[in-house]
Amino acid sequence: MMSHEDIQADLPLLALDSLDAEERRLVEAHLAEGCESCGRELQAWREVVGMVPLEAAGEPPADLKAKLLARVRADAGAAPGGTPPGTVARRRIGWAAPLAAAALLLLAVATVRELGWRAEQARQTQLLASLQQELDAARGDLSKVSAALAARESDLTALRAALASAQESLSIVQARGLSLVALRETKDAPPATGHVLLSEPAGRALFYAFDLPSVPADKTYELWWITEKDGPVQAGLFHPDARGLGRVEATLPSGAGAIQAAAVTVEEAGGVPKPQGPMVLLGKVGATS
Repeated sequence: MMSHEDIQADLPLLALDSLDAEERRLVEAHLAEGCESCGRELQAWREVVGMVPLEAAGEPPADLKAKLLARVRADAGAAPGGTPPGTVARRRIGWAAPLAAAALLLLAVATVRELGWRAEQARQTQLLASLQQELDAARGDLSKVSAALAARESDLTALRAALASAQESLSIVQARGLSLVALRETKDAPPATGHVLLSEPAGRALFYAFDLPSVPADKTYELWWITEKDGPVQAGLFHPDARGLGRVEATLPSGAGAIQAAAVTVEEAGGVPKPQGPMVLLGKVGATS
């Protein structure tokens, strides 16, 4: 009758398929009874045996396994022809030693592979982090470049608008029949001045106001032509800048008769069809400065 320890010692031999019939029957009967520890250990030995290279490249010699068994028995101190009585424990130790060494070797290989895999994973992680940093930096640089381009585009648009306005003003100044109308503040109005460059043949005019105070957001300055037939005619709306400078490019009304004067009033935001608010600037056409 074999003890549990004897059966455990024979598990490597069973993995190598080298037990005699009686020992094999006893071990398999023990396993059939449901010993989980022995079942797990046998599975482990079978995995080790399956991974140990026991043959050379190509077709193995027919007596390779017999030679291996003989060598292991010799290492265990037993004769190749059989196992003398009283040496079972030593024989089993002899069988276990080579397999244990193989298991340790496989464990070492697996450990090296695991360490290599972890090192490669760490390297890949570090590389990914570095690439992400470079990508973030590139995105930041791209955002800066985009902002700079947008600012330049905005400056270019403003420059084009200013150039167009200057060309428009120049065309009025260069028009035939140009006359100058000077405007002065009215009674009780804050000190301010203005002038109109007026070209009746071209039907256009350029108005500038100076030193006008700012008005609330719900108010605006409105420029008027005082005509011979229709009286006040709308000419344009404006808000002075921080320096009190206001500007209007206007057209002259047709069919309203001669323009007798130019005036500026303070009106509701959006302007009105006829003056309603206080007049702050007034200038008569043909009057001297």
